[in-house]
Amino acid sequence: MMTFKNSIRTCAVLALSQFLALPLAAQEIAVFTKNQVDPFFNDIRVGAEMAAAAKGWSTVQYVPTKPNNLTEQISQLEDASLRNPDAILFVPIDPDALAPVVERVANAGIPIVNVADRAASGSYLTFVGFDDVVLGEVAAKALADRLGGEGRVVIIEGVKGSKVNEDRVNGFRSGLSAFPSIEVITSQPANFQRLQALQVMENLIQSTPDIDGVLASIDAMALGALEAIEAAGIEAQVVGVDGISEAVEAVRDGRMAATAEFSGFKMSCLAIEAVDRAANGLDVPAEILLSGSLITAENAGDFLVPLEEQTCPDWDAVVN
Repeated sequence: MMTFKNSIRTCAVLALSQFLALPLAAQEIAVFTKNQVDPFFNDIRVGAEMAAAAKGWSTVQYVPTKPNNLTEQISQLEDASLRNPDAILFVPIDPDALAPVVERVANAGIPIVNVADRAASGSYLTFVGFDDVVLGEVAAKALADRLGGEGRVVIIEGVKGSKVNEDRVNGFRSGLSAFPSIEVITSQPANFQRLQALQVMENLIQSTPDIDGVLASIDAMALGALEAIEAAGIEAQVVGVDGISEAVEAVRDGRMAATAEFSGFKMSCLAIEAVDRAANGLDVPAEILLSGSLITAENAGDFLVPLEEQTCPDWDAVVN
């Protein structure tokens, strides 16, 4: 009789979206996230644990001790393959650099779901995420509307070369292109780190007069920029992307203008569902994209439900 893992090895060659498999008891999913400091990744971990428990799976978490450390994530992925989990939920630090390791693990018969940060290549069961270009455009339009269609804006980027960052920044620029009276005066990286964003913003406030708005490619950096703005006592509108609780609270309280939803909880829920469906011989599409919402002061309360009280998205509503 063909086992689940052997069927995965066979179907990885034919079609990553389909598996001929039998369900197993006491299945384990290894969950990989980038760091412990960004609350977004905690949302992924909580969502994965809740969804896995509901399906009768267990989870084991892998997080680099140094934030976003590629070498450590490579080592952790290799270690996990020796543990031989039934599946892996994977948020890659650098999808391109990790592709060879991912290929080896997938060829060993362990299905991998790519989450949040899309990989250009690799033998993944599916990708679960949002369209980051669209999220960037939504965030940019929200800022432009708040500024009345004119002003001087700075962009705070994440890690240069990261696809999430590049897509969101491209979305920012695309969204702002519809507002010719808005000038992007600079775009600087803060490597997805709140403290670095605070420092970048402090330097910009000292060197660059008349900043009217800030677009940050993740909420953690938006909050860092907001700290610098408030400490300096200047007026500048801030918009981020992710929808983490602290940012949503800042939007609710009028300290941030808006943020665009990029729910780690929802993505990890659907990733677990994809693994479970594959294990039970059901089809899984090669890509699962959610539609994000713009979070404003008017609807912020809807996004502040504790994770433990949230429910996973309906598979058919998202996929069909």
